[in-house]
Formats: sequence, structure tokens, C-alpha cells
Amino acid sequence: MRKRILFPVLIAAAAAPAVPFDDIGESAEFVFARVRFNQTWEALFQTEAPWHHDYPYAEDLYLNLVRDFTSVRTSPDDYTIVDLDDEAIFGYPFLYFSEPGFMDLTAGEEERLRDYFNRGGFAMFDDFRGLDLAHLAAQLKRLFPDREMFRLDVGHPIFNAFYQIDDLDMIPLYGVEIGPGGETVITDPRFSGGPEFWGMEDEHGRLILIANQNNDLGEYWEGLDLATVPFEDAADSVRLGTNYLVYAMTH
Repeated sequence: MRKRILFPVLIAAAAAPAVPFDDIGESAEFVFARVRFNQTWEALFQTEAPWHHDYPYAEDLYLNLVRDFTSVRTSPDDYTIVDLDDEAIFGYPFLYFSEPGFMDLTAGEEERLRDYFNRGGFAMFDDFRGLDLAHLAAQLKRLFPDREMFRLDVGHPIFNAFYQIDDLDMIPLYGVEIGPGGETVITDPRFSGGPEFWGMEDEHGRLILIANQNNDLGEYWEGLDLATVPFEDAADSVRLGTNYLVYAMTH
């Protein structure tokens, strides 16, 4: 995989024409940076390292969509893995965390991530459920004791940063289903309900992260990449992921 520094870029408010792969070259502006973090002991019993879930298929699909639907110059090869305690994270204004319910920050990781957010970085926390939200909130409290996570509603600017999203009702690929009467049915006891979106702001009111509770956008992206999920079913994950990036790069 190629590692490039991600430079700030102004993303157009409407979809730009697709850029042919051959024209990308060294001018790519966006690199998808997946974070490798210190994990709890429970991660030892997983068949795959939690931070690694859906890699690299989620990256491949996401980068294709960013290239095709926005004015950001990138390609499916522009992804990397970055260690959270490495100063290299400062080169990537958008970080992706998978399964933060298994995250156990070291002192070095705390320092780096705190500095990252204070310097204007943005993070997406994905693929977690139930009590994982409380665990993530406790980890972030170690960075910012005076800040709280809060639940986002559809009126937040991140939900119209590129696509206009009118509601936040969606069904994840697993764990939750809609019953015959339209009710939410939990099929995986780890889930606490349907998808929720949580955030945290800095002292200026800028959203520094978004957390997809009871959801897994990366799983949708992987499914699309492997042609195991119909695009219609994954449309919300595509819109959300694009909006996250556009918001991060313009705020």
C-alpha cells in the first residue's frame, strides 16, 4: 500500500466528474488512515484483531466512492495503517477506528490522540455496539476530562455536509431487524437498540469525532466491495461516510 501525506483540500458542494485512475498519480489528496491501537485482553479471543475488521475491502470501496462522488483526488490504493502512538497520525486529518470497544489507550496513545484533536484532526469510530459506547466515552475522558460525548440529531451540519440526510433511521447488517409492526427487534444481545450517532466537540464547538453506535459502516463498505450487499441497502452508509469526510476537511 502507498503512504502519502493528506493535504487540506476544499471539497466542492456538488459531485465532481470522476477522475480516471491513470490520472491520479502522486497528486492524490486523500489517504484513508486506519488506526492500530492498544487493545484490551478480550481482543485475544477474537479471530481477527478488532482494529483490523473489514480491512482492506472497506478502504477499497470507500476510496472508490470518494473519488467518484466528490472532487477529492484519490484512488483505491491510497490507504494505510497508522499506529496511534506514532506522530505520523498528524499527517492524516481523518482517522478511522474499528471496534473501539476493545481500545485500551496507553499513556503515549492518549498524548498523541489528544494532540491530534487539538491540532484540528477528526476521527470516525465505527463497528461497535451496546456497552462499547460507555467504554469509548471512558477512554475519551482520559483525553478530555471536562468534555462529554453527546448524541447527534439529524440537524447537525455533518449530516448535510455533502449529501442532505433527512433522517438517521437505518438498519445495520446484523444485530438489529425491523419487526412486522415496524418495531426494532434486537437479534444480537450485544446491541442496545438501533443505530445512534454520537460526537464530541472542542472548545470552539467544532465536532472532532463521530461514533457510530450499534452500527458498522465498514461492514457495509466491505459487502459492497465484495458484491455481497446490494447498493440500495448500503446507500445510507455511503452518504454518511462521504459526509464525514467532507465535514472533516472543511471544518
